[in-house]
Amino acid sequence: MNTAALIRLILRRDRVWQPLWVLSVTLFVATTVATIRQLLPTPEARLHYAGEIAKNPVILLLQGPTYGDSLGAAAAQQRGAATTLFAALASIILLVKHTRSDEEQGRRELIGSAAVGRHAPLTAALTVVLAANAVLAALITVVCVSAGLPLPGALAWGLMAASGGWVGAALAAVAVQVTQSARVAGAVAFAVFFAAYLVRGVSDLGGPRLEWLGWLVPNGWILRAHAFGGEQWWVFLPVAVFVAAMAGVAYALSARRDIGAGLMPPRLGPAHAPNALRGPLGLAWRMHRGMALSWIAGAAFIGAGIGLGGKTAVKTFGQSGALDFWARRTGSDDPAQIFFELVVYELAVYSVSLYAIMTVLRLRGEEAIELFLSHPVSRVHWAVSHLLFAVAVPAVVLVIVGLALGLGNGDFAGGLALTTVLLPGIWVMAGLALAAFGLFRRAGAAVGWTALVLAIAMEIGWEVGLVSDSLFMISPFAHVHYSTLADPGPGTLLGLTLVATGLVAIGLYGLRRRDLAL
Repeated sequence: MNTAALIRLILRRDRVWQPLWVLSVTLFVATTVATIRQLLPTPEARLHYAGEIAKNPVILLLQGPTYGDSLGAAAAQQRGAATTLFAALASIILLVKHTRSDEEQGRRELIGSAAVGRHAPLTAALTVVLAANAVLAALITVVCVSAGLPLPGALAWGLMAASGGWVGAALAAVAVQVTQSARVAGAVAFAVFFAAYLVRGVSDLGGPRLEWLGWLVPNGWILRAHAFGGEQWWVFLPVAVFVAAMAGVAYALSARRDIGAGLMPPRLGPAHAPNALRGPLGLAWRMHRGMALSWIAGAAFIGAGIGLGGKTAVKTFGQSGALDFWARRTGSDDPAQIFFELVVYELAVYSVSLYAIMTVLRLRGEEAIELFLSHPVSRVHWAVSHLLFAVAVPAVVLVIVGLALGLGNGDFAGGLALTTVLLPGIWVMAGLALAAFGLFRRAGAAVGWTALVLAIAMEIGWEVGLVSDSLFMISPFAHVHYSTLADPGPGTLLGLTLVATGLVAIGLYGLRRRDLAL
């Protein structure tokens, strides 16, 4: 009952966030195609890439194999798996937001007081998220066809990205029935998806001997669609069956639990809280430690993989002549080294910035908890306790990645220099998110994520020659760039740190002046 009204409500609440992530992933695909066209301009270069470089163990683990030597096949192999991850993450966040998060914040009881069926909120959330991924598939298809790629391969890539989102939404629909916390539900759903992603990676890494392993997880089915390499359309059938089965399980579990509760009750804590929880900093650590430790562990894993195998891959790539354009664009005379720095730069900057912004924006949800106001805790003290994790954890992650990069050649100092120089730029993004939250609150999330999307767009646009140097310098990351365009000396790093500090001060001032959202 009234499911259509709830769908309109979700679309109204997410009128900024949903189009933003759909367009962001679409832009990611468009710029990937443009970049690959510059890197691999000839059939010989693409053939060398498919026959030699794409078989590197690190590439097989993180990206999967290539299924052809065309431009589209190379682009899909480079970023096809990443689009499934992005779509899954966004779908999980949205599904959890409009189900378990609404229950936590009391909105579900308010909705339930009207003529609304028990399963209407879940149905509305699934409908919107699944439809958003269908729109994503259509946009990716249009973008690829507009770039001159064949329609079948373009459609296959679009369906791959959408399938990642559909699977993520289905996993989240089950997770929100089992757990009692929105944060835990989202973490569990994405952890399952990412674990399946790694199982797929191990399967591709093992070759024919472990090929069967990839067929045990949805991620393996999705990448075996062979976009631009003899498309296998039937693989989307088991994906649809899996999504339908998980949705059925979610509805069955929803019918068996009380509103606001999960099938697995929260674990009882100790009778007496430790002294660390007496202050906002200890409480913030308790709230952030799961995501922080997961991010650190993931950084160590990926950093070690790049450190052990990345140098070999880019060395072979550089010798092929495919990176000559890149070397000219960045002002370097060592194509392989500059491409290696690019890989490290993109993985470190954007993934760690994602964590920093997410951590700052946790304040938005915590602001509505009246319990904080029952104690003599100032707004600034409360906000700074969360901000510390947005500042410190990125530093720890970058140090760990830098040390991991030295595993291959023992150059730990060089690895640290490559990663830690990026930290002030990430702090600027965190400061921008806090400034937007302090001044506007409701628009804080939109401003924070839009800033990151624009930074990524300018980065990729500059790499392919669509954005001028002067325009690119607006981005804080341009000043700590891997190319000769930047000069990340002490003055530059200090300047960025001061900008971040100023943004934090603006955010804290705005938080003190405006009304709290209760």
